Amino acid sequence: MSKSRKYFFLILALPVFLSLQFCKKQKDQFSVTPVSDYYPTQVGKYIVYQMDSTVFTNFETTKEIHSYQVKDMIDAEITDNMDRPSYRIRRMIRDSAGVKPWTDIATFMVTPLANSIEYVENNLRYIKLKAPVKENYFWQGNSYINAEGALSYLNLWEYNYINVDQPYNINNILIENTVTVLHIDESTGDPLSSPNNIASKNYSMEVYGKDIGLIYKDLIHWLYQKNNTLGNCRVIVEGQPDTPCPYDVNCDSLAQTMSGYMKCDTVASRYSYDGYGIKLKMIEHN
Repeated sequence: MSKSRKYFFLILALPVFLSLQFCKKQKDQFSVTPVSDYYPTQVGKYIVYQMDSTVFTNFETTKEIHSYQVKDMIDAEITDNMDRPSYRIRRMIRDSAGVKPWTDIATFMVTPLANSIEYVENNLRYIKLKAPVKENYFWQGNSYINAEGALSYLNLWEYNYINVDQPYNINNILIENTVTVLHIDESTGDPLSSPNNIASKNYSMEVYGKDIGLIYKDLIHWLYQKNNTLGNCRVIVEGQPDTPCPYDVNCDSLAQTMSGYMKCDTVASRYSYDGYGIKLKMIEHN
């Protein structure tokens, strides 16, 4: 075959090849799973979890984990504050062995939209899932939250899909199709190796099973610091013995009346943790 004929056939084949590639790309795009598949919302739908709650006791110095069972059940269709169709989730709790009866402890709200799933907990609205569900897709999941003051740790969380369409084993139950959403993974310092320095940890992730909903959650947030206080305060006047400040007297005011100045020793007080954690592992669902 002459070179000219070869080039002629290549020119004819190129549009066909590009067309096939375009069709394949379009097929890949349309094969992305809708967000609603990972968060079904039918009245009566429920999931039972083993819940491990992390709390800091003994003046916030001791870490404890308290275990329970919780049941999240969609019990009613409602509307949110923008009059959008939503669902109320009723949370019930019982002992970790599952012996005692269920007791109501909280209600949440979920609003399924065409391209996202919004979830309201403690009057805070989160964008839990957002289209397209594909690897390494990012979004600002806490964008509705005024993350200031005590909520500042929620600021600028960049949600990210990982392990899309992958299996996940939870309590020896293999879920064939899941997606993991990583919310935040930050830490500074180490209280064990540097107990006199400030340290913090902020970690949150969730796993959703197709046609099931949330099957796993792991959230931990704490700030560690030493609380330094002043002790042994006294008034210093040149040429005179130091005057101790009685505990019920303003030492600075006393120093002014004596034309001196106040001096105190810095006393390292106890350390403390400010934070909490929660871990949910699915036990069963309908």
